[in-house]
Amino acid sequence: MTSVLDMPRTVTIGSRTETFRNYDHLAERAELLIGSIQRIETGMAPDGSNVNWNALADAAEALEDILAVQTEWLREHDDAIALEIESIRRNIRNLNTSGTNDAAGDS
Repeated sequence: MTSVLDMPRTVTIGSRTETFRNYDHLAERAELLIGSIQRIETGMAPDGSNVNWNALADAAEALEDILAVQTEWLREHDDAIALEIESIRRNIRNLNTSGTNDAAGDS
């Protein structure tokens, strides 16, 4: 089974369109944005007067976009797994048992 998570995907984050080579690449970007937000928040004065609010808002919006893409990507992965499970179950049910049930001791 080829994993949906290993396939490249082109998405829009903020106003930029980017191609991620796989899900992990997108997750790395999310981690970078979280680190960026943390650095901005760490530099805040108690009254918030020295915060670059535009940079904070841009990073938060980009992170929101990434989370939406991650959610969709994981949903597609779950759907692919469910289809694979159903296929395996169908194959098991269709096994040729020659009319006997030796595994259950009915020979």
